Amino acid sequence: MTTVPSSPSQIPASGSPPAGHIAQAVALTQPQIAARLDRLPVSRFHVVVLVVAALSLFFDTLDTVITGFVLATLSPLWGFGTATIGVISAIGLAGYLVGSAVAGFAADHYGRKRMIMLTLVMYSLFSASRGLVGDVWSFAALNFFTWLFVGAESSIVPPYLAELWPTRVRGKLGGWMMGFFALGIAFSPIWALNIIPNLGWRAALFLTLPFAIVVGLMRSGLPESPRWLLRKGRVEEAEAVLRSIERRVGRTLAGAGIQAPAPAPAPAPAALAEPARAYTARDLLSPRYRKLTLMMWLAWFAEYGVLYTFMTFVPTLLAMEGFTIVKSFQFSIAIYAAVIPGYVVGGYVVDWLDRKPTTVIAFIGTAVFGTLFGLATTSTALMTFGGLMAFCLALGSTAIYNYTPELYPTEIRATGMGLASAWGRAGAIILLLVFGVFSVLKGKLFVFVVSDVVLLAAAVVVAIIGPSTKGRSLEDSSS
Repeated sequence: MTTVPSSPSQIPASGSPPAGHIAQAVALTQPQIAARLDRLPVSRFHVVVLVVAALSLFFDTLDTVITGFVLATLSPLWGFGTATIGVISAIGLAGYLVGSAVAGFAADHYGRKRMIMLTLVMYSLFSASRGLVGDVWSFAALNFFTWLFVGAESSIVPPYLAELWPTRVRGKLGGWMMGFFALGIAFSPIWALNIIPNLGWRAALFLTLPFAIVVGLMRSGLPESPRWLLRKGRVEEAEAVLRSIERRVGRTLAGAGIQAPAPAPAPAPAALAEPARAYTARDLLSPRYRKLTLMMWLAWFAEYGVLYTFMTFVPTLLAMEGFTIVKSFQFSIAIYAAVIPGYVVGGYVVDWLDRKPTTVIAFIGTAVFGTLFGLATTSTALMTFGGLMAFCLALGSTAIYNYTPELYPTEIRATGMGLASAWGRAGAIILLLVFGVFSVLKGKLFVFVVSDVVLLAAAVVVAIIGPSTKGRSLEDSSS
């Protein structure tokens, strides 16, 4: 029997050895993968993977918020009001819901990297195609498919990155990952303000396509998750990925004059890899995980129901207060900019304070400042309380994006993340419809009162049920 190849280049990319070659299995376990990744210092490898993978989150929010600006622009041109904006956005978020729910199953079955690549390509095509339509319902139909693939992508990236990062900095790096959401939110009004008045709303949609293509090409060099490879029985590939990561980190440290960690010992030959229970999607609602699953579904429903409604309607709300469309875009920049420190600081807070209390504090803060925003009438008050609400929403997003992958084992981690994300979009659909109707009938304050009830209920449930995951490996926190 031949020995295990010492170089990743000797290992077939497909995971199947060539004809006539019978590779000896190696003893590799999930705790060993965790230990080997945890012993590595943060290096250029982690930064590159973070930037390339998380750029999808940039396009997620860039597309979502630009859609809000485009709809605000089209409203007087095509003759529809805020209720129609709510319906169109709800249709798009229905696509987001479907994409989030399905993507988790696909990523757990076919692999994280493959699905991240596929979803970006499909998103790019459908997003740009919206700029070709000439009526509101064609726009809505294409928006459904655009957000389907946006939802799929943004549900796969967090579990993928969590499976590559050292435990001690998972929250901090998660905060920087969420910072790409912030960049998308903060950059979108600048994009809209400079492109829509000068080149038209169609150009604002067309011009996202080249950037998405470039990111897709960059992603071809990303590694697959060794945790996922091991769970699929592809032990040699998992070992090869680990050794490749260790070498890349070692070269970075050597180039900086820093001593690299001692090489990991070669795995001992064994007949079989680590025996493990095969979890399935049904286990999400088994007695072991039911309370955690329902808790996270409510948390996502509250967080993203409020976040997407707020971000979609900010330009329209400001216009309702009597500001011109250009002025409302300018004010939106100040409000959206608050999410940048919210996401980045949130990563440090979740590592320092833990995911559970950070989520509770963020939900309560969002409710308080949302109510004050609903009461505000002056430009100063609107920007101040809108910015504080955006900061708390960003803090809550960072907390639950870190929290959710930590609660499930590798076999169902992406599925759990995807279904939780789908509930977030269900909340967005419902609150968008409520906002679109009742902002006209009852005024904006009424809707914030409704969202307060949802946020505070979620805060209470997380406070009662949520476990601590601070400083725990994925294998430990999910068990």
